[in-house]
Amino acid sequence: MRINLMCMAAIMSFLYTDYMFAGALFRDFSKKNTENTENTGEGAKNATENAGEASNSVEAAAAPVAEEPKNEKVAADEVSAAEMPKKEKTIVGDPVVLKIGRKEFRRSHIMEDMKGLPPQLVKGVDPDRLFSMVRDQRMSTYLMIEQAKKAGMDKTKEFLERLDQMKEDLMARIFLMKEILPKAENESALKARYAQYVMEFKKTKEHHLYHIMVASENEAKAVLAELAEGKDFSDVAKKKSIAPSKEKGGDEGFIPLHILPSPMKDTLLALKEGEYTKEAVKTDAGLHIFRVTENRDSVAQKYEDCKDALKQMIVQEEVMKLIERLEKQYKVEKFNEDGSPYVAPEAPAVN
Repeated sequence: MRINLMCMAAIMSFLYTDYMFAGALFRDFSKKNTENTENTGEGAKNATENAGEASNSVEAAAAPVAEEPKNEKVAADEVSAAEMPKKEKTIVGDPVVLKIGRKEFRRSHIMEDMKGLPPQLVKGVDPDRLFSMVRDQRMSTYLMIEQAKKAGMDKTKEFLERLDQMKEDLMARIFLMKEILPKAENESALKARYAQYVMEFKKTKEHHLYHIMVASENEAKAVLAELAEGKDFSDVAKKKSIAPSKEKGGDEGFIPLHILPSPMKDTLLALKEGEYTKEAVKTDAGLHIFRVTENRDSVAQKYEDCKDALKQMIVQEEVMKLIERLEKQYKVEKFNEDGSPYVAPEAPAVN
């Protein structure tokens, strides 16, 4: 029995709702972030800013602990204890770590469950604590399953229908993993995709953008009027913008223009450093006014830094190719809601 996705969600909930643990994680993160500020430069600044409200909520939980002053001797003892190397555990065989009636679970069962946990979730977590949580989650899952069996849930129509659906979903997932993952993890394919990515970046520009977004044309006119009077763009953004960047005075950082839709991209390309858009750019999200403070050539990330993103790109591309091939193979026909033939919209032109 392996932990399924619902169990994974339960473990994540258990990790992040533990008050003291959340506080410890945040303090450790803050300490490391402070120590690395000079080395990481702009990247660290962006990472901290992007943390947003999520980091603030954890910081609030940790604050009462941080405010209490510590005795110097106690603090020194804690530092000494932290610096001492932990002794390596020697585990003999595969001991029983959980018993429920006559049912036994061994260490290997829990270790197998731990393999499925996301690396970003378990990074920095004490191994003993993590082992205990995963063991307890297996216990909770087993107890609920046994109780459900006693209630006859495994014989109900609803359960059997959902089980069939889960089997089909699992079959499709395993098929994709076997068909696609080897291509995405092929080093030659990854480096070829990286070379393509670097060439694309050589032809693109990045603009340091400040952004004000409003909901209506009247609001956009009012903002443009204030800017025409000479009011500071960042001050207006803080007061009038509804974009997430309003708290930073509308600062969106450097944006590669090739990722933007054509009308917006064309407008920004026409701006010189220090200029702002004299007319609002309309999108489905609202109306946008931009100010450009700096233009520069786009800089591609290093291979190792974007390797995971490249894998995702290859996965997406290969999935699309596979679906297109299977649509033709199985002679798929699509219809609108009223039963009329479906006509796919034309793909937007790539500039």
